[in-house]
Amino acid sequence: MKLTGKFKSFRSFLAYFLVSLILLNVLNGCKTTEETVEPEVDLPVKKKVLFNQQTDGGKNSVTVIEETQGNKRLLRVVLQRGELQSNLIHPIDSPNFVIAVPLQDATSKRLSLKTAAFEQSLKVNIDQLLSRYLSPERFNVSVIINWDKKLLQEVQLKNLPLNSDAAKSDTDDDLTDDGTISESTKRNHELKEALKTIQVSVLLDNTLPETQEQFLRKLIPAQEFYFAERGDTVSVERTSFPKPFSDSIAPYEEQIVRRKLHELLVKYIAKTDFVVNVKFSLIQSNEETKNAPPASSNIKMEINLLLDDTVLPTVDTFLKEAVPLAINFDAERGDSLAIIRKSFPERSDSSISPEQRSALKDYRVKILEAFQTGDYVAGLEWAEKGLKVAVKRTDKIFILKMKGSLHFLLEEKDEALEMWQHVQRLDPKDEEVRQMLNNLE
Repeated sequence: MKLTGKFKSFRSFLAYFLVSLILLNVLNGCKTTEETVEPEVDLPVKKKVLFNQQTDGGKNSVTVIEETQGNKRLLRVVLQRGELQSNLIHPIDSPNFVIAVPLQDATSKRLSLKTAAFEQSLKVNIDQLLSRYLSPERFNVSVIINWDKKLLQEVQLKNLPLNSDAAKSDTDDDLTDDGTISESTKRNHELKEALKTIQVSVLLDNTLPETQEQFLRKLIPAQEFYFAERGDTVSVERTSFPKPFSDSIAPYEEQIVRRKLHELLVKYIAKTDFVVNVKFSLIQSNEETKNAPPASSNIKMEINLLLDDTVLPTVDTFLKEAVPLAINFDAERGDSLAIIRKSFPERSDSSISPEQRSALKDYRVKILEAFQTGDYVAGLEWAEKGLKVAVKRTDKIFILKMKGSLHFLLEEKDEALEMWQHVQRLDPKDEEVRQMLNNLE
């Protein structure tokens, strides 16, 4: 009886131990599963359009898309024919899988024309930019673009219409009738994706100052198309340009100086009483100029001003001070101003217009009226106007004599002396002026 009870007790203990062991294994198994199993993370799907053709406004199309999700790669081909559409999916097992679509010769030619038109449009933009600051005949721009050939083929395949003949090159979108670049080509952003580097070369005339060259080296890299990080470069070289418009070394600067001088002279001298000439020459370089800081210009100008001897001598003193202020005159650079006096030949009566004769006659009458009525100030004003329209030497001498008399009556003896002495130089035989000078002295 005792043995039987012990046996039952041991059997109960063994059953209890086995159940506990099973429960412990189950619990450990559950715990292990929770620690090792991680939730799956959805990787983003990257899509890249490898090929795209459309026609009839997108009703018919073929699109090849490469989809990448982690290590998985799929090739999706979407076909659209009117209302019918198919979506083909092909897995890519090999990591070196490449789609190669050979371009036909005509297609390559069309692509070459597009890239050439793109380069030309960029050159035109740079030409227009530099023309704001330089004379067009003083520089030349060259643009060379290095293209990524593979990306160029992708760009070409994306834009080749389904219903077009690849043997025909459609360049109407690239060039207009007059050979200029169309706006559609200028806005071709897809070609920019295939750019590797842009090389801009500028050829400058030797006559341009060093400061202009330094400005261009900063101006071009500041433009939107330029990326130094991509490897774009700007090079500037110097050479002697031919003289296309005149014998002057700097025709553009000469035109500006001539215009400014003419605007200054006509304010104080009649157009028929002066001749102006401007000559530019290149400053010879030496050790001193090479070590000197960049100057505003490396050309010097020689100004020769020829005046009729009827013009008052005080004008010479005035012009020697006014001319350097009106233009970019620098005596230290070698600029010079020479005023020469000559007796201009008499103009024929046929060269004087009826309007000039009538105006001069009217001025003479008003000068005499002011002299007789005592309005001497108004008389001097009419005399100044008369000198600007007078052509004949006798008319100029008459007005100068009247100016001297009007100054004398206004008790301006120095001005009167200047006028009468000038008349005496022009006509030494004038006894009336000689007598007035004797009385004044």
